[in-house]
Amino acid sequence: MIKTYAWLSLLTALVAIAATKNPWPRVSVTRWPQDRLAAVSLTFDDGLNTHLDVVGPILKKHHLTGTFFVITGNGPWEARKQEWKQLALEGNELASHTVNHPCLLPEIAPHSQDYTPEMMEAEIAGAAQQITELLNSNRGVTFAYPCGDMSFGKPEEEVKNAALYMRYVSEHSFGARRVGGGPVDPDELNVLDVNDLGSTTGKGFVDLLKMAEPAFKGHKWGVYHFHGVGGDYLSITPQALDALSGYLERNTEIWTGTFGDVLRYIQERKAASIQMNQFDDTSFTLTFQWPMDKQIYDVPLTLRAEVPAVWREVRVTGDGQQLSARVVTQTNATVILADVPSQTKVVGVKKAR
Repeated sequence: MIKTYAWLSLLTALVAIAATKNPWPRVSVTRWPQDRLAAVSLTFDDGLNTHLDVVGPILKKHHLTGTFFVITGNGPWEARKQEWKQLALEGNELASHTVNHPCLLPEIAPHSQDYTPEMMEAEIAGAAQQITELLNSNRGVTFAYPCGDMSFGKPEEEVKNAALYMRYVSEHSFGARRVGGGPVDPDELNVLDVNDLGSTTGKGFVDLLKMAEPAFKGHKWGVYHFHGVGGDYLSITPQALDALSGYLERNTEIWTGTFGDVLRYIQERKAASIQMNQFDDTSFTLTFQWPMDKQIYDVPLTLRAEVPAVWREVRVTGDGQQLSARVVTQTNATVILADVPSQTKVVGVKKAR
């Protein structure tokens, strides 16, 4: 009798361990939307004529969007504001590169060694305000550091001013791109110091693609950083951008998103919490919490749920409204992928009869 009880206790313990290792359902938010392999952003600096004349049509041709870090004191911005606005209406991101592009390079004017804190804050705040007013949007602005410099003032003031610079950027944008550093790990992200993939000047399609391969292999975020395309300066050819864009359009396992939207997804994913409310053999419900500022952080998150393999078809709802869901059948489980709109409170998943 004692031996029988011991065996029953052992069996109960083993079942409990197995249930812990393989609970149903298993839910999470995917690293990238729709559980894609990696993310890429195409960013273009300075607000140049070739961005409107060449880049915009190439991106539109391939159903892609990019981020344009504009200098609002430049001629192309002032002379072609409605065209920039149209670019944004097509899904592209207009972002800040200051009003006059001051940096520490001696060949660049104005030279930020001559800047006071008040002058630098005006550069950052002024550009953000002009972009916000043009778009009539409170969705937030991202930023790119001119020349990659993250300070200003005389050499003896640079260390002290670096903290000020970062403060001004944080007050007028929700994320910022630097120069260099390689692919970005979303789990180790500093939103005010986001790497790019390095110089693209003069590179053709093959070399541009090689730049992003470490991001693809590491399931990371690759941020391309361009200037002129088919003209202006630090240029690449239109053919190179067209070939890269065509590759990204065809390879849908790579998410090509604007700089701001990739940041939004990363930050929402980190902050959002999911709680299981109810589950049985045919359904379960989840409660989502979205603590980020809803005016800025508004992109859907992809819910990934693993359920028993017998769940071949499902119905997914968010706050009572049906959501589009993709079902992937595996050997021992069914994987459900559903895009959950921002601020959705309750998600329900029900096995179809």
